[in-house]
Amino acid sequence: MVCLLYEGLTRCLPDGGVEPGIAERVEVSTDQKLYTFHLREAFWSDGAPVTAHDFERSWKQACDPAFPSLCAYLFYPILNAEAARMGQKSSNEIGVRALDDQTLQVALERPTPYFLSLTAFPSFLPAHPDEENIGNGPYCIERVVPQAEIDLRKSPMFWNRDQIHLERIQISIVPDENTALQMFERGELDWLGGALSPLPTDAFPSLEGKIQYFPMAASTFCTFNTTSGPFQNEHFRKAFSLAIDRIEIAEKILPAHQTPAVRCIPPALLGGENRSIISPFNPELAREELRKGLEEAELGPITLCFRSGGIDRTLAQAIQRQWKEVLGIEVTLRQTDFKTHKELLHQRHYQVALASWISQHNDLINILERFKSAANAKNYPGWEDDRFRALIEAAENSPSNVERTALLAQAEERLLDSMPIAPIYHWSNPTLCSPRVKNMHTTPSGGVLFEKCWLSPIQINH
Repeated sequence: MVCLLYEGLTRCLPDGGVEPGIAERVEVSTDQKLYTFHLREAFWSDGAPVTAHDFERSWKQACDPAFPSLCAYLFYPILNAEAARMGQKSSNEIGVRALDDQTLQVALERPTPYFLSLTAFPSFLPAHPDEENIGNGPYCIERVVPQAEIDLRKSPMFWNRDQIHLERIQISIVPDENTALQMFERGELDWLGGALSPLPTDAFPSLEGKIQYFPMAASTFCTFNTTSGPFQNEHFRKAFSLAIDRIEIAEKILPAHQTPAVRCIPPALLGGENRSIISPFNPELAREELRKGLEEAELGPITLCFRSGGIDRTLAQAIQRQWKEVLGIEVTLRQTDFKTHKELLHQRHYQVALASWISQHNDLINILERFKSAANAKNYPGWEDDRFRALIEAAENSPSNVERTALLAQAEERLLDSMPIAPIYHWSNPTLCSPRVKNMHTTPSGGVLFEKCWLSPIQINH
């Protein structure tokens, strides 16, 4: 919803690229380290102008050590942003500067080929200087009913308002998947799907032919806590990964069109490529790795944590069964709500857990860079490796795209050789959309471009 209320310098497209937003045009220096954004005339919903100072203030605030953000690392390509986040530099030394109201200049640490893609991510949106509930996007909030619905209306102040067709959008907050599906079937909802409003798994057979599938730069995986407990042992991690039959899961357990994961990078970030890096389902080798692990450490009782929801519950039960069949290990399942599960992952208060990620920008480094340091809360396993870190840093500093791609491929191989995570499947997002909604598109990151939709005229039969 945030991208309906706010507009960044750029905005995402269905193919993973970006198009101009508040930035009407951008100039890039020959060394690829200086970006100059020229802003169009745009306004906040209260009528105040959106300026380059709004972006400078917002971005520097995100790099403040006291500012609560899990995504501050996305700003690190900017000169001195990481040092400022670590408290080693002042905000005045960050390479973001408003030259005047309409011109924003950004200096980078090094050439960053995905930087324009970053500027479309929500962390890079501007904030109003005084009021947190005032946006600059195509819609503004008209009404909020807590735990029930949020009503949006088209903003009369949006710079591109003539191209916004939907006058109002009503977002219903429905915690139960079956209730949401019933509302869609009664015509009370026009769109249903995605990570935040999944379809009930047992309804897929009856919905065949009605569901649309959108490939996403997203994956589900098992994360092993490498900071404590049995999964500090690499052999145990490999044993549990080798005992997962990903093909059975994708073809018989999950909704249709999901891709068995043989690497951690989603094919949507690789032009559809899904080159195998991890060893496939191999019961014999899994038992051999388990034997090696037991020679070095005790395994003890194992609990698999997962968040509430039909798909994750079904997946957890399937993996529990596979581990029992292959390894002879009884694994306890622990289900928690979404917020509690995230906290368990960030604090590493688990042994093994189901987790998911959605790429925040259109470059595979976004998946890999979180493992550079255990200090990153999104590094759920708490895994660190000097060789991996060196490969990522070499890729970040490489002047050659060919060399950069090769270095990132080596980093992915090093990650999966140590197996702090076990990729399971890559997402194809199942959605239901009313026939009256036209021009519906999603982005690889799962965003729904409602601002580009329109409703077909009502048909009257005589």
